[in-house]
Amino acid sequence: MLGYSPLYLVILSGTGVNTGTPYTTKYELIYGGSAEAGLDLWNVNQHSWGFISGVQISQERKMFSGKVNGQDVNTTTPTAKFQTSFIYLGAAYKWESFYVPLAITYGISKIEPAAGATGTTTEIKTGAGALLGFGYFFSDSFAIEYIGRSATMKLKFTNGADHEENEGAISAPLLNLKYFF
Repeated sequence: MLGYSPLYLVILSGTGVNTGTPYTTKYELIYGGSAEAGLDLWNVNQHSWGFISGVQISQERKMFSGKVNGQDVNTTTPTAKFQTSFIYLGAAYKWESFYVPLAITYGISKIEPAAGATGTTTEIKTGAGALLGFGYFFSDSFAIEYIGRSATMKLKFTNGADHEENEGAISAPLLNLKYFF
């Protein structure tokens, strides 16, 4: 599987403490596009439901735009880089050539703090989500597919006694070209 994902949308909210003062946070971040590659294991016959599974590996992405507590993020200065790969397991219904995949996903994320960010520890945990899309077989071995994926996410920053904990989700569309053998 080769694909292109035009963006990641990350929405998080949480609480923190800065020099003893509590605060709340809300992040709305959009990360730019990247190519993806993957490996799928499918067993789907015409006019029936079938088993689908796979892994989709993304490249690292840079922030395109964002808001923190409603304020625009300056994306002309170095920002954190982000990468999430997905594992999925589910079912697909296939007609003659069209099919609809539906699956449970699990995201595996990595974040690289912005250049110059010192003293802050970043922990990221991604979890379960969903995959839904549609595809078309234009031969027995080739298909084109458009899917949407999501995963839950927890993000924690710590710098001495100051800390911030956020929860939310990441979602990303993906346009795939698949080869089956």
